[in-house]
Amino acid sequence: MPLHRIVALAGFVALVAAVGCNRAKPAPPAPKPPAVTVVKPGTAPVSDAYEYNGHLDAIETVEVRARVKGYLNKVNFTGGKEISKDTLLYEIDKREYLTAQSKAKAEVAKARADAAKAAADIQNWEAQIEFARAELKRIEEGVSKAVGSRNDLDKAQASLDVNKAQLTASKAAREAAAAAVESAEAALHTTEIQLGYTEIRSKIAGQIGHTIVDEGNLVGQSDPTLLNYIIRVDQLYVYFDVPERDMLEYLREAEKLGLPHPPTGRVPMMIRVPGLDSPWFPGEIDYVEARINTNTGTVRARGVINNPFRQSSEVRVFFPGEYVQVKVPKGPPRPQLVLPEDAVMTGQEGRYLYVVGANGMVEKRIVTLGPSVWKAPPPEPGVVAPCWTLVNPNPPPAPEKGPPVPSRRQVRSMIAVMAGLKPEDRVIVDGLQRSRPGAPVAPEEWAMHPPAPAAPSPKK
Repeated sequence: MPLHRIVALAGFVALVAAVGCNRAKPAPPAPKPPAVTVVKPGTAPVSDAYEYNGHLDAIETVEVRARVKGYLNKVNFTGGKEISKDTLLYEIDKREYLTAQSKAKAEVAKARADAAKAAADIQNWEAQIEFARAELKRIEEGVSKAVGSRNDLDKAQASLDVNKAQLTASKAAREAAAAAVESAEAALHTTEIQLGYTEIRSKIAGQIGHTIVDEGNLVGQSDPTLLNYIIRVDQLYVYFDVPERDMLEYLREAEKLGLPHPPTGRVPMMIRVPGLDSPWFPGEIDYVEARINTNTGTVRARGVINNPFRQSSEVRVFFPGEYVQVKVPKGPPRPQLVLPEDAVMTGQEGRYLYVVGANGMVEKRIVTLGPSVWKAPPPEPGVVAPCWTLVNPNPPPAPEKGPPVPSRRQVRSMIAVMAGLKPEDRVIVDGLQRSRPGAPVAPEEWAMHPPAPAAPSPKK
């Protein structure tokens, strides 16, 4: 081939290669929007509330003391356990008191015998007096008829006087015997009381501490010996300080809405242990002091709460002396928007949610939160507790292999949203880490169901 053709062919190939290199590459496909789960807010009755810090105290505390002297023979309980009223706690050596009781019974029997003898003597001398009177009358009639002597008349009169004196003495002896019976019976009663004190029983039901005095020790030698304490724990007092402004605000609302208030009514309240994510336990305010502390501007209030046992345990939920959070509702519950608490996030501007708009874009929504309205109870074997749940109304078909896709999920806790949210808003509850404000998402709307109402207990 001629040289000029070779050069022309090479130039053409280079031109084609240059054109091919300058052609633009096709852009990669745009990523799909991340899938997220959204729900619309639910509604639940919510009460705005005052919140305070308080502490618990026992309603009743009883000292256990030895009221008689003796050696401690038995300790019949385990410290730290709960006991019922009239439980036998301690036994003191009772031999000395049994002997004293036997002696007192003998004294009572002797005094009663003396009283019976005095009563018999009275009857005897009354009969003797009647006989002496009849004899005196007979002799007087004989003397009047000159058939009796003056000497016999004097003897009959002297016999009557002696019998009267003996009757007087017998009545005095009867009174002394009656007093002796009362004294002996009182002494017997005292010995029986002291004998009863050798068995020390609980005056109230509650939790008993560790014994202060062990078996074999002498107790009650000079003063009643302190042996232990019993604290009532089925109910507790909770004390807390209410600012003057809160108290006046509540009283105004109470008068307006007809709410209860001390001293004529009991105000509902709730408490829980702070920092442990524990549930709220109901109680009632039963007392408010009559004056405001001018140093602190607060008034002391007192509530009463039941103290249940922990699940599957003999330990109570609360302890005297424990610090607690106190919540006092400001009024009756009102319907309010609620959401799973897991959907709420925190930033420099406060608490916020991610909401999916009509265009599928994520919006950041600043909200004002209210109180927590529900928390899932701790799991208990064999018990299915009512709970808030999220349900996929259009679950995908089950895959041929592998586990099925979950279409139902239990909510851990619900919180009220007081402002910043509308009933029709779609709030992201799953996929928050894949969401960004202003970015598109693929929302899958789930339904939110409140707990089912508790079934009525069967009639007995």
